[in-house]
Amino acid sequence: MQNLVFGPGNEGREVFWNTTNYQIPLDIFAIIALAIMGWGLYKRSELWKAMGKAEVRDDNRGERIKNLFRNGILQLSVWRDFYPGLIHGLIFFAFFVLIWGAAIDATSFYTGVHLPGKGYLAFSFIMDLFGLFAVVGVILAIDRRYIKKPDRLGYKGTPDNRPEDAIVLLLILGIMVTGFVVEGIRIVATGNPDFEKWSFVGYLVGQFFVGINVETLKVSHKVLWWVHAFLAFGFIAYIPFSRLLHIVTSPANQFMATLKPVGQLEPIRDFENAESFGVGKLEEFTWKQIFDSDACTRCGRCQNGCPAYLTGKELSPKKLVQDIKDHWLTRAPLYAAAAKAAKAAGPDAAAPEVPESEKSLINDAVGVNPVWDCTNCMHCMEHCPVMIEHVPKIVDMRRYKVLMEADFAPELQLTYRNMENNSNPWGIGAHMRGDWAKELGVKTMAENPEAEYLWYVGCAGSFDDRGKKISAAFAKILQAAGVNFAILGTEESCCGDSAMRGGNEYLYQALAQANIEVMNGYGVKKIITTCPHGYNVIKKDYPQLGGTYEVYHHTEIIADLIAKGKIKPSKAVEGLFTYHDSCFLGRYNKVYDQPRKILQAVPGLKLVEMEKHHDHGFCCGAGGGRMWMEEHHGERINNYRTDMALKVNATAIATACPFCNTMIMDGLKARNAEEKVAAKDIAEIVWEAMEAAAEVKEEQKAEA
Repeated sequence: MQNLVFGPGNEGREVFWNTTNYQIPLDIFAIIALAIMGWGLYKRSELWKAMGKAEVRDDNRGERIKNLFRNGILQLSVWRDFYPGLIHGLIFFAFFVLIWGAAIDATSFYTGVHLPGKGYLAFSFIMDLFGLFAVVGVILAIDRRYIKKPDRLGYKGTPDNRPEDAIVLLLILGIMVTGFVVEGIRIVATGNPDFEKWSFVGYLVGQFFVGINVETLKVSHKVLWWVHAFLAFGFIAYIPFSRLLHIVTSPANQFMATLKPVGQLEPIRDFENAESFGVGKLEEFTWKQIFDSDACTRCGRCQNGCPAYLTGKELSPKKLVQDIKDHWLTRAPLYAAAAKAAKAAGPDAAAPEVPESEKSLINDAVGVNPVWDCTNCMHCMEHCPVMIEHVPKIVDMRRYKVLMEADFAPELQLTYRNMENNSNPWGIGAHMRGDWAKELGVKTMAENPEAEYLWYVGCAGSFDDRGKKISAAFAKILQAAGVNFAILGTEESCCGDSAMRGGNEYLYQALAQANIEVMNGYGVKKIITTCPHGYNVIKKDYPQLGGTYEVYHHTEIIADLIAKGKIKPSKAVEGLFTYHDSCFLGRYNKVYDQPRKILQAVPGLKLVEMEKHHDHGFCCGAGGGRMWMEEHHGERINNYRTDMALKVNATAIATACPFCNTMIMDGLKARNAEEKVAAKDIAEIVWEAMEAAAEVKEEQKAEA
């Protein structure tokens, strides 16, 4: 075996020193480990293929490869939560580098082609550095899981520590520590040469063995070298049978992540011929929906920001996914066995039947309450590092409960009936939808068919007393700016968002189609909304039903009008304001900056952020149809959010959603703070500054 040459002194070391005779057994054990891993992955793949409806998730491969690179290689999704991301990053990147390092060493051994001297010194340093990263990462992981014990790693105060968690951590630690000890012994046994200081960790460890005779060191080296090798082989073989499986499933799930617009839901496309609606059995999920439950690493990021979980509800997005996985692991082997039997019997034989599960998906495996606790805020999906899709699963299960079993909250029954009869959740006569606008001179599309913008006012803005005040403020802003707009008036129907996300897909599509027919009839191109729920559903979901438009939220329009100088909120609005991010505006559509720019443009107004804001914002509790449902257990979500606002001592809470405004107002009342703190829509704040300025001008004219 050739030595590696490092300089004038011809110093170097032999690759696989003291173990060159172990090439054949090493290869055999490596093959065995890889074979076990391969067999385990094959058996797991049988379960992945056993169940679930067809779904295409390998299209647009260029975009999918980009996603894989960003989140699978660069780990960008992991770094969003810094400390856990740091721990994972230390271990992940260490293994990534060390695997390549091992491959380089193996190539040198088998080919006799070595890195040049200085290159090898750098290589030695890098290998030790990343090995040290792995050790530090594991120690931090052990501290976090077994000493600090954050709730996100458990469920409602009960740690979710499984034997495999400890085994994996100890395996990694064992591989790293034995590697450094083996390296240190080799360095000392070969004379402690100066160039080995580049292997700084091994060199330091080796100093503990100075003074031991060389033969003893050689024997110890061989023993520990094999311990190190077997730990590494054990790690490889253990991958398919432990949480290490995420090494395979996580990047696969990241590659197959949805490319649809954020939050877009797949509609039911064939009501006429479908035998069942939604998902009432595990088999009715798509194969991808089932697969991504197996990609879950139990990191708890979804749970950590879930408004339902943090307010004491039964829902934990992590637990829901794990419950689906556990149910799948009991059912998939039966389906895999049936598929094998069918293949063996031949094409003409009857397919063997799989017995019905004694445990139902919704009532037993997952539980009914978790399905209905969800606000669809999307925190779980946005913060999941492996791109698990929680919300579509929940909506699909709601569809089954509503459309197949008619089993849902009494409050929703009334809401749906009101939508059916009067096209709004309040049940107010549909003929009154445009009454709020009559005194303001706002024209309808029938009166102004050439309008540049259709303003879709929405149900809250048309029927809710508080919402009508917001509508009036925004109408005056548009009029002051000279915007050519119109509304639909009595031709407008409910957008259907609450129905869709509450599981009543049939009602949603009926409402949406009614709106689309009217909008397309007028040749509408551009739409403004004041409600983020209408904004999102018209922008993201209506195109799937034939309605494609440019859709703007009123905060986007106001921000643009201010930027172009068409309006000027010039009168001071004194006070300390905090802004509440609507989930359907912020998290769903990334509209974070415009509302804040508007507030910053108002003289006298000081803006302070709550504890949770922007993409870490906290739901008001109204999303996912929950606006119309009571919270029967745990703390009210809106109260929890209001408390965050009160902690910053704001005099007013700015909102950009009529639902959020209502929920925050209710929260202020519950905390007896409605007299001290106001809840105002951004449109109201801007109009207040504009109206006050106009009044001053009128007074000045009168005095002149």
